[in-house]
Amino acid sequence: MTILAMVALALSAPQDLEKRVIEAYTKAADWLVAEQDKSGAWCQQPKPDLKVPSVAYTGLVVAAFADAPAEIRKKTADAAAKGCEFIVSKQNSDGSFGEGPAGAFLKTYTTAIAMMALSLAAPEKHRDAIANARGYLKSHQVKEGIDRGGMGYGDEEPGKAQKAIANMSTTGFAAEGMKRAEVAGVPADEEFWKLVVEFAQRCQNSSETNTDKEFVAKLKEQGLSVGDDGGLYYAPAADRAIHKAGTVKLADKEVIQSYGSMTYEGIKTYLYAGLRKDDPRVKAAVDWVRKNWDVEKHPGFPFDAQKRHHLRGLFYYYAAMARAMDALGENPFKTFDGKEHDWAAELGEQLLKLQKENKLWSNENPGWYESDPVLVTSYVLNTLNAVARHLK
Repeated sequence: MTILAMVALALSAPQDLEKRVIEAYTKAADWLVAEQDKSGAWCQQPKPDLKVPSVAYTGLVVAAFADAPAEIRKKTADAAAKGCEFIVSKQNSDGSFGEGPAGAFLKTYTTAIAMMALSLAAPEKHRDAIANARGYLKSHQVKEGIDRGGMGYGDEEPGKAQKAIANMSTTGFAAEGMKRAEVAGVPADEEFWKLVVEFAQRCQNSSETNTDKEFVAKLKEQGLSVGDDGGLYYAPAADRAIHKAGTVKLADKEVIQSYGSMTYEGIKTYLYAGLRKDDPRVKAAVDWVRKNWDVEKHPGFPFDAQKRHHLRGLFYYYAAMARAMDALGENPFKTFDGKEHDWAAELGEQLLKLQKENKLWSNENPGWYESDPVLVTSYVLNTLNAVARHLK
């Protein structure tokens, strides 16, 4: 190949990828529009013969459509508007949104997603609903103890009052909802963000900044320590069973295993909260990514060809990655092996590679509900929105 041909190929590659991403996105969006329930909802499918309208699933799809490239946003506008009406119709008197017939479980998680969707799709029309949801999230942020600043999913099952533990995943969704609402014109809440940073800090393997005496003492009781790789994990909990990627022994201590999605949630949340890129907490998390860059598997989970542990939560990981990289604003992204990565192009190519013949996405590892094509396809479209912004 001549030098001129190589240059021409290099110049055409981004445009070609952008075109292929839009084509894939359009086909998937068409499928999602066809899947919309007459109520305006998108449904969970817990059993092959059972579909249940879901506020959270609807919110994820509406958020994707509302933030999509212009031509797709226009094409899906009616479906997004119907989705918004369904979401608003399910708001509880306390400002929350929930799952189940009575809207009484997973309320924190669902409220965060609903807030994100309404803020992106129709902030002026639904300003009161957004403001009330904001009030609910703020009032349900933990205010004391090790979980201070964090949020749990809400009631775990219909009819039960059990609260899920505060965790970085739900807290990350809440941060997304609050930030989107700010962009849409709902005022920021400094106390909320201050507490969120405190919580994320306790979910980070950094002995320099993760110094909460109560948490460190509880870890010590269980033979655990705070690590120093800079990555983040699910929750500030000493119970090994809670941690999605387990623990790892390093020299003379055992630490909670950092993993990709939580680390990206941490980066994004720190930046949304106003921390600078040179803040030691942000820098440590970004350095973890520089050591563990991967678009083919979920870093932190061991490779297993049979059980496919390395694919667990893969599409949620991609969505967290894209939002974090979008917020970080570093492209190309240089890793510690000296390579420069066009993260948007790499992630875009990987998602096109994983698209199924029916133009949808689903995960070979069914954990975290990722066998459901509606959920996974909504994750992918939200991811591709960030990718598309950085391909031009």
